[in-house]
Amino acid sequence: MAIPFDPRQARLKTEQERLEKLNRESDYVRAKPLNALPGSEPEHYQVTFLCRGIIGIDASRNPIYGEKHEVEILCDDEFPSDVPRLQWITPIWHPNIQHEEPKGVCVNKPEWLGEMGLDDLCRLMFEMVQYKNYHAQFTRPYPLDHEVARWVIEYAEPRNIVNKARNISVDNKPFTRPTVTEKISVTIPTPPASRIKLVTSATAPAAPGKIKVVSSASTKDREKAPPTSERIKIVKKE
Repeated sequence: MAIPFDPRQARLKTEQERLEKLNRESDYVRAKPLNALPGSEPEHYQVTFLCRGIIGIDASRNPIYGEKHEVEILCDDEFPSDVPRLQWITPIWHPNIQHEEPKGVCVNKPEWLGEMGLDDLCRLMFEMVQYKNYHAQFTRPYPLDHEVARWVIEYAEPRNIVNKARNISVDNKPFTRPTVTEKISVTIPTPPASRIKLVTSATAPAAPGKIKVVSSASTKDREKAPPTSERIKIVKKE
């Protein structure tokens, strides 16, 4: 008896393949499944980002940096019709991630429904850690952590610690390794030059000479070359 097609399991398998591909192509992102059940595709992942990010501030409001960040992704029963549940594990200081419990992460649901995958979600969070991506203004979709948002607006942006409008982030590591493009040079051999020899026509002594083209290439080379006329005759009217 055939096993009924399960669209959710099919989507989970696709997402696992995407994250496995990401592991192969990135030096700074690692995704591993957690609590996988036999006979089912993974639903729960821990993702590690190895890049510079802000994990808090000191008494003078200056940023404290960290190089390792972890988040858990849970594809619950509402997946894939709803965004997976996200919980940040390590300390974090970002206007769109709660630095206190429940330490949720703000994700735009319309973007998820627009064919975003778990690998795309990882890219989004990776760039959030780097402060390449953030929303601190108190406008839609509104920052998730208001305390951090005020710090960004009042302290970090005026001092150019971070500033999305001016492309100032805290880290520039690539999400995946850049594609290497190699140039291939093709050399087309130059056909051998022909010698031009003037010979006098025996049948028309008064007429101008004929031009005979004698190729310097070997007989074998001439056989490979496209057919051409071996003689050029110039006729001059008196």
